[in-house]
Amino acid sequence: MRFLRRIDPCVVAALLTLASLAASAAPARAQAPERVKYAFATTTISPIIISFIVADALGYYKEEGLSVELLPLGSNAAVMASLDQKRIDFGAGVPSFQVPLVAKGERLPALNYFEYTYPFKWAMAVKPDSPAKRIEDLKGAVIGVSSFGITDYPVGKSMMRLLRLDPEKDVQWLAGGEGVTAGQALTNGRIGGLFYYDTGFGQIEAAGIKMRYLPLPGNVPKVGGLYVSATRETLEKRRKTAIGFARAVAKANLYTLENPQAAAYHYLQLYPESGIRAASMEERVKAVALPVSKRAPLFRSYDKTATDLGRIAPSEWDDEIEFLGLKDKIKDPTVFYTNDLIAEINRFDKQAVIDAARRFKLPAQ
Repeated sequence: MRFLRRIDPCVVAALLTLASLAASAAPARAQAPERVKYAFATTTISPIIISFIVADALGYYKEEGLSVELLPLGSNAAVMASLDQKRIDFGAGVPSFQVPLVAKGERLPALNYFEYTYPFKWAMAVKPDSPAKRIEDLKGAVIGVSSFGITDYPVGKSMMRLLRLDPEKDVQWLAGGEGVTAGQALTNGRIGGLFYYDTGFGQIEAAGIKMRYLPLPGNVPKVGGLYVSATRETLEKRRKTAIGFARAVAKANLYTLENPQAAAYHYLQLYPESGIRAASMEERVKAVALPVSKRAPLFRSYDKTATDLGRIAPSEWDDEIEFLGLKDKIKDPTVFYTNDLIAEINRFDKQAVIDAARRFKLPAQ
C-alpha cells in the first residue's frame, strides 16, 4: 500500500484509462483470424497447390475466420508425422502412402475428409525422338520420378505391375527433381522416361522442353486422388475450423476451374518469385496458367452425377487398395475417409464464385 501512495495520481488515471481501453479492445482481439497450418509433400511452393494459394489471395480463408500458413515438408511421411505430433492442423492425404502404412498394421494418424483433386493425374513422357511407343518399351530403361518421398514413385511402380513388368527388376528408378529439373534429366538422357504428374509436366512444357507422352493402359483404375486430412480429434473438436478450411479450398477449386488464367495471376501476386524472370506479366501468367490448366479439370469429380465438391467415392479406395496389391491386407476402406462434413463444406454461393472468376481481366501493363 505504501507503494501505491507514492504513485502520482495522474499516472494512476492513465493506467486506469489504458486498462479500460484494453478491456474494450478484448472483443476485437477475440475476432482475430484463427491461425492454422497446412502441409504438403513437395519441397517448394508450386502450382500443384494452386487452390490453397488462390484461397488466400481471394480472401476465402479470411471469410472463414482463418489465417493459413502453407508448409512444404518434402515427403508424405513428414506430413503424416506432423499431423500425428500436432505440429500442423491439416495435411495433404495421399492414398499411395496411407494404404501401405495401414496394411503393415500401423496406425493412420489422420482421416481424409475432402477430396481436392480427383484421379488420374500421371503420365509417362519420353524425348520426342525416343524409339519407345508404349510404356512396355521402356523395359530396361531408367525411369525418372520427382522424388522417392511423394506419390510418383509408388504409383509408377504399381503402373509397371499393371503392365506385367517387375518394377524392381525390369526398370531402374531415379529421383530426378521437380519441375524443369525433371525435364532436363529427360532431355540430357539421364532417364529414358519420366513418370510425373500433371502440373509438373505443365511447368516443363512452359519452359519450352519438348516431350512425347506414351499412351496409358486402358485399364488404369481411378487412383491418385488427393485429400485434405486431419486428425480425428481435430474433426471432432474443431469441426467448424475443418469445415471452413475445406470450404475455402472448395471455393478456390471452383474459381480456378472456371478461370485458370485468373488463378495463375493471383498465384503470382503472392509468389512473384515463382514466375519467369524478366518477362511481361502476360508471359508470366501464361507460364503458370499452363500447369494450372492441366490440374483444374481434376477439381471436379469424374462422376458427373456428383454435385458436391470434395465428395469422396468409396470405389476409389477399393481401386487404390487393389492397385497397390493390398486387397488381402485391408478389409475395411472406410478407415481412410469420411464424407460427414461434405454437405456443410458445400454451403456457399457457387454461382457467385463462378461469376467472380468470369469477371476477372488481366490488368493492363
